[in-house]
Amino acid sequence: MSLMEQFADPELMHSLSFGEKMAGSGVTALMGMGMTFLVLILLWILIAVMGRIVNGTTKKKDDKSAEAPVTAAEAPAAASAPASAEAVTEKDEQGDVIAAVIAAAIAAFDGDEVKSNLVVRKIRRVSGQTTAWLNAGRSECIDSRKV
Repeated sequence: MSLMEQFADPELMHSLSFGEKMAGSGVTALMGMGMTFLVLILLWILIAVMGRIVNGTTKKKDDKSAEAPVTAAEAPAAASAPASAEAVTEKDEQGDVIAAVIAAAIAAFDGDEVKSNLVVRKIRRVSGQTTAWLNAGRSECIDSRKV
């Protein structure tokens, strides 16, 4: 009878020495951790494969959208580009991209891509410990509890 078979039987457990009990506990722990890591590795591989599949399909869609005309959501990025031939820094380009993304999100929420004349000109972070969204959420929570 192997050590693990003895370890599984509750009646034989009392007859095992301290060393045999520790060895059985170690084998059980290593088997549990090994199975856990194998499952985690399999999940990681599945997520990586799914990510490549999703990125592969989005690249095909991006190629098709490159031929599409400029939409109202992309217009703020073009309108905010500088008129002079000076070199635009990377930070300015990132700001323009962020402004275009925010304008596109607002236009998508509004639902009027063609009719919307929205142009995001400047985005700045509000200083302080709390944001405007947090303050609005707190006041809404407090107002909802008033009788």
